[in-house]
Amino acid sequence: MKFSKLAKESLKYYVYGLVDPVDREIFYVGKASANNRAFDHLKNNTKESNKNKKIEEIRKVGKEPIVEILRYGLESEAIAFEVEAAIIDAIGLENLTNEVRGHGVLRGRTHAKEIERLHGSDPIKASDVLEPCMLFYIHETYSSTSNELEIYDSTRQFWQGVSKSNRENLNTKIALAIVDGVVVRVYSIVAWFSAGETMSTRQFKGKPDKWEFVGQLIENHPLAGRLLVGDDGYPIKNMQKGYSYLPRTPQTM
Repeated sequence: MKFSKLAKESLKYYVYGLVDPVDREIFYVGKASANNRAFDHLKNNTKESNKNKKIEEIRKVGKEPIVEILRYGLESEAIAFEVEAAIIDAIGLENLTNEVRGHGVLRGRTHAKEIERLHGSDPIKASDVLEPCMLFYIHETYSSTSNELEIYDSTRQFWQGVSKSNRENLNTKIALAIVDGVVVRVYSIVAWFSAGETMSTRQFKGKPDKWEFVGQLIENHPLAGRLLVGDDGYPIKNMQKGYSYLPRTPQTM
């Protein structure tokens, strides 16, 4: 199936769901713009993902996923992003095959105590942190609906090219889970392993030179709940590779 030209004009930006025809539950949420992207997921796709595995499971019993439009006629991509994220939050990322929560994570479904943790936290300059720490930016996978094990696993896995010196001599023994500059969890780093070697709630996709650590939650660490800011007073920015080090010495840059 595909949309006609007239249907596309009415759709504008839209948010859709892929539905299991057996239990009528949505298993994937996405957004699109006046096109047939909602149906592209149903084409033969060799990429290994939870979504594609679910589609194959449905087809093995002789059925096809249902495409449902959850909201359409949206005026901008920004609005579509917000609607998509809100629906993912309402269903719960753990109940979907989406890889991440979507955009606007911190404005989404959140416990009241998490609002206080994220937005009522005292700022501290990153340059004033003298204890060696690794910062892991987990904004794409962090959710207040996730359990502690899921947050732990999203913090400790799977990181590309972590420096050998920090794996071997463990100069850096503290891991900070960062969401929009706020330290949402603090863990000890006990040991590093090649990715996929330890038990996890997450699936490792087998790319080379990725690493994971094991450690323990430190609930009363002085940085827990603090907002890390730069010398300009603004929250520290997420790093493209997903992690960084404090203090920022030439060896760890």
